[in-house]
Formats: sequence, C-alpha cells, structure tokens
Amino acid sequence: MIKILEDREKRYEEILSLIKQSRGTVLCAKINYPGTNKNTKHSQKAFCILRKEIYNEFKKSIIKEKILNGYDGESMLLIIDLPEEEVKKRSIFLELNHPLGRIFDIDVYDKNGEPLSRKQFGFSERQCIVCNRSARECIINKSHSIDEVIEIINNAVEEYGEGYEK
Repeated sequence: MIKILEDREKRYEEILSLIKQSRGTVLCAKINYPGTNKNTKHSQKAFCILRKEIYNEFKKSIIKEKILNGYDGESMLLIIDLPEEEVKKRSIFLELNHPLGRIFDIDVYDKNGEPLSRKQFGFSERQCIVCNRSARECIINKSHSIDEVIEIINNAVEEYGEGYEK
C-alpha cells in the first residue's frame, strides 16, 4: 500500500510540473480499481479503453502526453489546449455516459494544482458501481467487499472490452 501512495505522490508532482511548464489544461486519467493490485489484465484493458476514449474526445487539442506506470496502475497525463472548464465538462460527460465510465477517473487541474470537482459544474458525486448510492458513502461504510466490486468491474470490462488487449 505504501508503494501505491508513493506512486500517487509522484504522479501529483508530475502534474504540478506540467502545470508550471504549460499554458494548456492538465488532465490526468486512470482507472478506479479497488484493492492493492492495480495492474491486473482487467485494469490494463480498461485503461486501454479509457486512453482510446480520451484520444477520441480531445485528439485535436492534445499538446503533450505522458504515460505513467507503477503500483497505482497506469495513468496518462495530458496537456490540452482548451479551457479547463470545457475539459472538465467533457470529462464528466465521458464518465457519466460511457459503459465503463464509473471506473474512469479523469481529473482536470486548475493553475494552482487543485482538481476541479463535479459539484463545481452542478453534477452529483460518483455513484457506487454496485448499488448506485454515493460511492464515497459505500467506501466509508465498507458496504461491499473488494471482491464483489472487483467482480462487477471485471465483468463490465470483459463485456465491453473485447478487442482491447494490451
């Protein structure tokens, strides 16, 4: 678990570095995958799908890309030549409307290194992939076992992800 936290810290330092060196909007995309193994075949397949969807959404505006790999799984950092509000709204739309959107974790950062929140744009918190209640509440209350959540995610990835092998 310590290595996962260290990876998250390194990723955030990289985000801050990109913010300092660019005039574009910084986006970080990864997969929300529970447990300590973030590098399963399902999480990697889901990341390939996420990466393709991000490219489709922003392909004309991507200035720079960096892919990170580590104990926290794969992530992509992009500098996008669009206003941060537009990038966030389009990211929220992808998270809400894609069949795997609930496991997509797309963060957009302001010039101070703070992530923009869904609430800023009038959207509710993320919903639990198991029961549709607040994901935050379910995590805090430990409403579902990690195995149950992983099984639902893996099944969704298998169902949607044919042909997305790494």
